[in-house]
Amino acid sequence: MGAIGEQTDWSGFLKSAIAAVIPLNMHWDLTYRCDHKCVHCYLTDRQRKELSLEEAVGILDQLVDAGTLSILFSGGDLFLRPDALDILRAARDRNFDVRINTHGNFITEEVADALAEMRVARVSISIYSENPEVHESVTLIEGSHAKSIAGARRLVERGINVVFKTPVMVQNRSCYQTVGPLSESLGATWEMDAHIVPDDQSDFGLCSIGVHSSERVLAMIGEMLKKNETMPHWYEFGDAPPTARTCSAGTAMGYISPDGFLYPCLNWRDPMGDLRQHSFKTLWKESEAAQRQRKITRADYLTDCDGCGFNGKCHYCPGISHAEHGQAGRRSEYVCERTHLTMSAFEHAKHLSDTDQVLPTPGSSEAEALLERSTFADRQWSARQAGVSRPSDRIRPSLVQIGEPKL
Repeated sequence: MGAIGEQTDWSGFLKSAIAAVIPLNMHWDLTYRCDHKCVHCYLTDRQRKELSLEEAVGILDQLVDAGTLSILFSGGDLFLRPDALDILRAARDRNFDVRINTHGNFITEEVADALAEMRVARVSISIYSENPEVHESVTLIEGSHAKSIAGARRLVERGINVVFKTPVMVQNRSCYQTVGPLSESLGATWEMDAHIVPDDQSDFGLCSIGVHSSERVLAMIGEMLKKNETMPHWYEFGDAPPTARTCSAGTAMGYISPDGFLYPCLNWRDPMGDLRQHSFKTLWKESEAAQRQRKITRADYLTDCDGCGFNGKCHYCPGISHAEHGQAGRRSEYVCERTHLTMSAFEHAKHLSDTDQVLPTPGSSEAEALLERSTFADRQWSARQAGVSRPSDRIRPSLVQIGEPKL
């Protein structure tokens, strides 16, 4: 099985998988071990006993039976496991679409040869800046930048799809954009993430290393303009019905921890159970946790969010809601802010697109002037924080309300 074609429309296939509860995609952290000390790492407890090679291969066989197609292997750094290549080969032997997240420091010539021979679909490498000093202010390991770049070169030379992944943080706020040209010069591609998530103990203190909200908006504007020649208005996107699920977590995707616990996803730390004690199919199909988790729909959030103009577009995250206050179907302050920042970025990107302006440099007077423009999303976020948004404030297609865009 090769990489899934980028031009294929899989939306209907995914909806069918969600309805049938087929775990098409799994994220599997093979190890807690890592020689880097990244300031944004979500792993906290690294002392648990990891799955053995025999146990891992047994789970792969169970995933074949369950209908899984693609597995993202990560860590820690998976190549700190002496048997990492054995697990990857076992996955490819079973025709899984295999993708890897790594810091790239252990991509030697031999490892690159092995991954090329296996025909892995994609290797994502964490790169925080073109500047080694900035990169290593995140990893806290001297020399890690050069090793990551060298590993990426080896993979690209062998025709492997390489992606540089860059979260935007205080440490790289002034130079994260340099990763784009760097990736292009090496034959890789680039993905940027403006949001930092809580750790695996539901501690939101980790999010404090993220940049100010205005800088997150600017980063998202850049991504939107890169992907769209012409920007639509945010309100042209359709609303999801209240009966829809929030995402594919726990239905078409899942997460396996290094010690063999099964979760709906990486962010939803409500375990379905222990794969050492029960089969994958038993936990996925019959566990009490899975049944409870799958009852969550977008309608659950209307208790808190019915007064929001974006409730039909919000990327509700039951995992982050669960981490924030233990209730997967209640509003998350973190997600609410993220949605409003995203919608504000859409409005700013639309303005730049319509006026043929380029993205201003972060920290410049042009950037400040752009972000000083009041958007509907900004005004609604202020109303939400002040507690004055109501169901009657929701945008209606036939009604033009003061301060809102004309539909």
